[in-house]
Amino acid sequence: MMSARERAVFYLSRYARTERQVENYLKRKGFPAEEIRDALLYLREHSYLNDDSYATSFIESRIRRGDGPLKIKQMLFTKGISADQSDALLKNLYPEETQIERLNDLIQKHQGKGRERLQRFLASRGFPRYAIFRAFSTAKPKRNE
Repeated sequence: MMSARERAVFYLSRYARTERQVENYLKRKGFPAEEIRDALLYLREHSYLNDDSYATSFIESRIRRGDGPLKIKQMLFTKGISADQSDALLKNLYPEETQIERLNDLIQKHQGKGRERLQRFLASRGFPRYAIFRAFSTAKPKRNE
């Protein structure tokens, strides 16, 4: 039978995960709380677990996919990253100017949808309303060629 440490390392071998994800996994596998604490301590000490680096890489990948900061923050929360931690990382990694650039790209790409429908689409992608309105005010109209 595998120990909690071995099981946790195995769980982390395919994908990076947060501390809470590993803890929940070990609970589901029926390990006692003391063994779980020991395994988490071992993983942190050996740099197998680092919620900051996980969150940073997750944010960068979601930005590339075109998600907004509100959606990214919610996704991080479900993975066990605190609101304060995700706010600080998003502030550095996804400043408002970058959000506006990403919104302008999406507006250009989906221009034929109509303004209201496009605003709803962008809001569903997790962009705040003020950023959407600011992007619309700075967006350049698409040229017909």
